[in-house]
Amino acid sequence: MIDTMIFDFNGTMIFDGLIQKRAWGKFLEVEFNRKLTSQDYQLHIAGINNRNTFEYYLGRSISGAELTQLSDKKENIYREICLNTPDEFQLVSGLADFLDWCESNDIKLNIATASEYSNVEFFFEQLQLGRWFDLSKVAFNDGQIKGKPAPDIFLKAIENVDGKVSNSAIFEDSVSGIQAANTAQAGKVVLVEDPKLEKVNLPENLRIDKLIRNYSGINKFFQE
Repeated sequence: MIDTMIFDFNGTMIFDGLIQKRAWGKFLEVEFNRKLTSQDYQLHIAGINNRNTFEYYLGRSISGAELTQLSDKKENIYREICLNTPDEFQLVSGLADFLDWCESNDIKLNIATASEYSNVEFFFEQLQLGRWFDLSKVAFNDGQIKGKPAPDIFLKAIENVDGKVSNSAIFEDSVSGIQAANTAQAGKVVLVEDPKLEKVNLPENLRIDKLIRNYSGINKFFQE
């Protein structure tokens, strides 16, 4: 029985893929004089923590101070675009109702995100996530935890709400996230697709139990 729901945030709870692409595109052009490609976005940005992304583009390791500096620059661009595009910066259709259903059925809820803590606070403030989630229990990119496709961030999110992996459903939108959910051996793996973006090309060996483009009626899947 699934009694714990773990959500990646970007591209899963909000369809901000176009915002992310605009933010990364602007950042890479200004900071590294590089153009963003679709392949690089899928393999080296989507679902990946900032350290891994920056080190890929720089071709070297970076210090904690450099990570903070670069992250702040990129995330400031991202947050500015979010606030300037309120029609895009909102919860995916049906998600609020699904979260209400989870709460009424005593299902544990948590978020596991590659985002920096400053962004997590921003999301909680702007989208009123405190209605359903405890900010202190969110698993986020703290610079210490291994990034996806390692399962660590999902395992931490589950542990933080006293859940069990075998009883948990993980909602993801990226290749690295689905890989991490598979490696964690989650009870259910749900792929969330943004209809405005290109379909994610997943390796055939990865398990997906459900594919959704919104959360309307998804509770029925967990009642079967």
